[in-house]
Amino acid sequence: MMAMLRRFLLVFGAFLLLGSSAGATVSVAPVVIEAVEAQAGQVFSIVCQNWGEEDVSVDLSLALFDQDEFGRVVLLESTEAVAKAAQFLTIPRDVLSLGAKEQEIIQVELVEDTFDNLYAVLFIKPRQGGIQARMAVLLLLSTAAGDTQTELAISSWRKEDEGLHLTIENHGPRHGPWEGELHFFDASNQLSEKRQIRSGLVLVGRRRGLDVALPSWVHRVEILSAHSGQVP
Repeated sequence: MMAMLRRFLLVFGAFLLLGSSAGATVSVAPVVIEAVEAQAGQVFSIVCQNWGEEDVSVDLSLALFDQDEFGRVVLLESTEAVAKAAQFLTIPRDVLSLGAKEQEIIQVELVEDTFDNLYAVLFIKPRQGGIQARMAVLLLLSTAAGDTQTELAISSWRKEDEGLHLTIENHGPRHGPWEGELHFFDASNQLSEKRQIRSGLVLVGRRRGLDVALPSWVHRVEILSAHSGQVP
């Protein structure tokens, strides 16, 4: 699952580093944390490292995130979103002081588990001169059982000039990617190629688009879903 999330981050783009600069001396790991069967009292540890030769102070804060129809992360930093993040998660302090070449463990504790899914973000903002950097760690938390299956389906699809556009919806209790197979038929209606496809992560209750380039010779396409086995 963590390998899948790494690929998902690449599909989304480098959204975890917001306004980062080459001169930044602070790093964090991991950049994404996922937990199923999440329970109150659970603690998530993040390593914050100062690689520089000078002391640095780091501001810490919590908020939420969402996903738009293109699969891009949308940060939610309104008063309501921040309050909701604080309802479920806590951090030991708002400011972290790091000496030269020093690292600290940031512990994010889940204090309440009265949710189905929680998509939270921990911001790490070093107080450094020059271009301001802000890093983020995404927390994808679910109280669903570990063996709960995702429920993703194609809600619509259309053929465009040089490709196929699919819309994937997640109606289930857990986030995940949609997986399927495309069958390409030529002008004589012969099956000429099969291609495995996979979307980026789709959050619960959300939809996202998936574009697939088509060879010029394709006359007809069949789409098979690994989730339902049905051809839409």
